Amino acid sequence: MLRILCAAAAVSIIVGVITHGWEEGWIEGAAIIIAVVIIVTVTATNDYMKAKQFRKLNDSAAKMRKVSVYRDGKVNSQLSHFDILVGDILILNTGDILPIDGIVT
Repeated sequence: MLRILCAAAAVSIIVGVITHGWEEGWIEGAAIIIAVVIIVTVTATNDYMKAKQFRKLNDSAAKMRKVSVYRDGKVNSQLSHFDILVGDILILNTGDILPIDGIVT
C-alpha cells in the first residue's frame, strides 16, 4: 500500500508541475508523501513499543519458571529453574520445558 502511495505521490507531483507549474503543482504530491511519512513513523513506533513489551514479558516469564525437584530424599516443589543443582532429579509434568542438560531415563 505504501508503495502505491509513493507512486501516486510521484505521479501527482509530475502531473501537477506540468499542469500548474512549480508554484502549486507540488502540493498534492507533497501532501501524499507527508501522509506516508506519518504512517511509517507511527507504525514503526508502535512496533518498537510492542517488541519492547514482549521482551519484558518474555524475560519475566523466563525468570518465573518453577520446577519440581527430588533432592536429598524429598520433593522440593516450586523451585526456580536457576536453583537446580548437579545430582537433582527433575520431576516432569505435562507441558514442562526442560531447563537442564542431563540424562533422560
